[in-house]
Amino acid sequence: MKRIILYVITTYCGLFLPYLLNAQEKVFQGTYAECQAQAKKENKLILIDLYFVGCMPCAEMDKQVFPDPTVIQELKANYLLYKTDVMKEMDGKKLARKYAAPGFPTYVIVNADGKTILTESGFFGVDRFVLLLKEAVQRNKANLNLAFNSSLDNEYPAAYSERFIKTGEKHDFAELESYLNQQQDLFSETAFLANSVTAFPKYNSWVYDNLPKLINMYGGNLLRNKISTIATKKSKQYGSAQQLDSLQSMLTYVRPTFNDKLWDVFLPGFITNYYTTSKDAKTYLQLINHYKVYNTWDLKSNALGQVIIDQAKNTEVLKKILAEFQKQQSKQQLDAVDSYRLALLYYYLQDFNQATKAVTALLKADLSAPYLSMQKKDFMALKDAIDKKNSNLFQAKDIKKNIPFNLS
Repeated sequence: MKRIILYVITTYCGLFLPYLLNAQEKVFQGTYAECQAQAKKENKLILIDLYFVGCMPCAEMDKQVFPDPTVIQELKANYLLYKTDVMKEMDGKKLARKYAAPGFPTYVIVNADGKTILTESGFFGVDRFVLLLKEAVQRNKANLNLAFNSSLDNEYPAAYSERFIKTGEKHDFAELESYLNQQQDLFSETAFLANSVTAFPKYNSWVYDNLPKLINMYGGNLLRNKISTIATKKSKQYGSAQQLDSLQSMLTYVRPTFNDKLWDVFLPGFITNYYTTSKDAKTYLQLINHYKVYNTWDLKSNALGQVIIDQAKNTEVLKKILAEFQKQQSKQQLDAVDSYRLALLYYYLQDFNQATKAVTALLKADLSAPYLSMQKKDFMALKDAIDKKNSNLFQAKDIKKNIPFNLS
């Protein structure tokens, strides 16, 4: 029996090993300088993959994306793949410092002459990753390069350099503010990099005011943290002042900072912030439809949950939201959370017959899920208020659907 098992394992490994080796041979073996020299000989681009052991998105890229045939084909045709550990390898540390890697994995694409074409960070699904690789090829053909120079050994302020190289000396990060104060050209590479890792209000504002030029020079990857922070603050301010035009102008202004996937992640927050401070639900509904903010019903339903409660006395808004839930109900059976929200809508609109039907369906649903955060007695209290036809009796609270996290 042991011989049979050993034979099966050996045969499996014999079949699978060539695949692993084939995938591994796509990774350049050698120093970054040697990779540059080889890229020059083959006239290929270099895809730099900055990672570290223990980085979950990095591991998922290696598991899901790099072995994909379409990715392998694109890499084989146009790239040398250079992977380097930013914790263990000096090339990795220097490259992370060079591009102020804001998260991992960080991908940098450079051409054979050492000119930087683009940088991105985070997990990319296969389709998005192939598009990224193809975009870099086209940008290289059009000579659309970023403003980074080709050296890994520029003169950096100590506090910034220590963040990536970790010399053993401890530098107060506040030193970077005095460093920036002394710079005559904040657009220079080292000044831009130092600024990118800080959150000084004066220099955040400078980045926002000069955003188009900075995106053109260095891309959006190193600007997103600052811009998302500023846009979050501004969206709340515009909501408080009921300045819809200002919100929409800001969204147009900051949009180039984000790739398509990250825009889908950040945009809902900006628009929700506007609603949270304005409480203008009519405008909020218009915005989420105009910008197509939510690409699944569960996400949209979660966004509308608190709005239903906030707008308990706003018949016009409740009717608009009710139409959304009725449309979804015509497609499929509602889950417990949607049934609860539908019952609330009918309850607030004082359509107690329909409210009774909705709460009855709710009480028949599976209420055991821990994320519901409300117990059956709470739903029974809603039923009691509906039975008494008193739309002021029940104190509602919002509950959220549990939406599984997906890297893709």
